[in-house]
Order: sequence, then C-alpha cells, then structure tokens
Amino acid sequence: MKSKFVYEPKVLGVVAYLHFNKGGVAQKLVHELKYRGQQEVGIMLGEWYGYDLIKSNWPVDMIIPVPIHQSKLRKRGYNQADCFAEGLSSSMEIPVRTDLVERKKSTMSQTRKSKVERWQNVNEIYRVTNSAELQGKNLLVVDDVLTTGATLGELVVALSEGGAAGIYIATIAAGK
Repeated sequence: MKSKFVYEPKVLGVVAYLHFNKGGVAQKLVHELKYRGQQEVGIMLGEWYGYDLIKSNWPVDMIIPVPIHQSKLRKRGYNQADCFAEGLSSSMEIPVRTDLVERKKSTMSQTRKSKVERWQNVNEIYRVTNSAELQGKNLLVVDDVLTTGATLGELVVALSEGGAAGIYIATIAAGK
C-alpha cells in the first residue's frame, strides 16, 4: 500500500485494518458507517485498530481525518473519517485535529470512477488552514477506504506543503 505514495517521501507508513472485497465484511461495515448513519461502527473499528497501531510505535503527534466538503457534511450530518479518528484517538490517546485542513471543493463520488478519473476528480481539493500547527509534526491521516490513493494522495500533498514532518496513513479498509 505504501507504493501508492512513493512520490511523497514524507509518507512513512500505510496500513489498513481490513481487506476490502466487494460484498465482503469490510464493504458491509463501511456501508453501515457511511450510508446508514451507524457512526458507532467507525468509532468501534477505530478503537480496536488503535490498540494494534500502538504496537507500531509510530511517533504520531495528532490524528487528521480526511475532511469532507461542507455540503456533504450538511447532507450526511457527520464525516465517517471523523468517527474512525475518534475511536483511534480513544485507544491511542492521541488528539484528533479537524481544524487544520479543509476540503475546498465538492466532487462527485469516486466509487464508479477509473483510476485516472479519480485523480482528476480530486486534484487540489484540500487547503491547509493552519500551517503553523503542522510544522514539524508527525501526522496519522485516516479515512474509511483506500483504493487508488487519489483522495489521500491529494491530502498528503497539502499536509506536506503545509509543513508536516512525517505522515502515516491508516484506513478501515483497503482494496487492490
């Protein structure tokens, strides 16, 4: 999975809790979290995974969930990555920061897009809002699913340019 981010030397580790298969357990759990309002699923998975991640001894200063656009936040009522981050924070005792980066434009769902279309869809969608807070910090960036790495890759670029020292990535699930 780290190979998806070879262009960014600040990415120091990439892990996923579950393997994503169409129709599999991970897809069902993410669907419950993302589309059925079951925020506790994300929190629970984060707590469980956090206990595993502690063993990695990653020197993480803060957890940054992948932000969603305000229009999607209003529609859904919550950000699924925030739920996962909350669970990780609880078990790892690392603070979550949702105020340091924002999604500046709304995009269409990545679900049915090709690899190239995914990268084009998310080009320059994030903006760091407080680079002083990122200077020299090691970040754990979290999201629900990692497929091509397009969304996370754009966020990694923004955080790197914003002054992050090192970036680790954890997702609930990862596909091929």
